[in-house]
Amino acid sequence: MASASTIQDLATNENFNEAPLAAAADRIASTWRSVVRTWLVQDSPYIAMLLLALFGVTFHMPATYWVVLTPVFGVICVTAGWRHFDREQDRLQLAYTQALSWFALIFTIYVLYNNVVQGVLNSSATSLAMMTLLALGTFVAGLQSRVWRICAVGGLLLLAVPAMGWLEQSALLIAIIILAVIAVGFLTWWVGQRQWGSARRA
Repeated sequence: MASASTIQDLATNENFNEAPLAAAADRIASTWRSVVRTWLVQDSPYIAMLLLALFGVTFHMPATYWVVLTPVFGVICVTAGWRHFDREQDRLQLAYTQALSWFALIFTIYVLYNNVVQGVLNSSATSLAMMTLLALGTFVAGLQSRVWRICAVGGLLLLAVPAMGWLEQSALLIAIIILAVIAVGFLTWWVGQRQWGSARRA
C-alpha cells in the first residue's frame, strides 16, 4: 500500500510540474499566432504587391494585366502614405503626385508593349523590363508617401529582376540540381533502410 501511494504521489508531482510548462507553451504559441496574424493583416497589401508583380513576370502576363495592376499599386501607396501627412494640402499633393507618377508608368507600359517595340523584344525581356519599371516606380512612390515598406517592395522587385533572368536562362541547370537532390535523398533513404534491416537481423 505504501509503495502504491508513493507511486501515485510521484505521478501527481510529475503532472503538477508539467502543468506550468504546458501553460507556458500554450501562451508562447498563442503569442506567436497573434504576432503572425497581426503581421499578415498589417503587411498584407505590401505582400500582395510583391506577389502580384512576381506572378506577372513569371507567367509573362499581357499589357492589360500591368495596366490594371498599376492603379492598384497607386491606391495602396496613397492609402498607406495618407496618415503620414497631417495637413490636407500635403495629402492632396501626395494624391496628385502619385496619380501623375503611376499614369506616367501606364504610358510607359503602352510604349513598351507597342508593336514596334515587341518586334525587337521577346516576351521574357518585356516582362523583365516591365518589372524593372514597376520596381523603380514603387520605390519612388514609397519615398513620396514616406512608407519604408513600399520602398522595400520596390527594392525586392529590383533585386528579383536579375534573379528571374538567371532562372530563365538556367532552367536546365536548375532541373539537373533538383534531380541530383532527389537522387541523393533517395540514395540516403535506401542506405538507411538497408542499415536498419541489417541491424534488425543482427
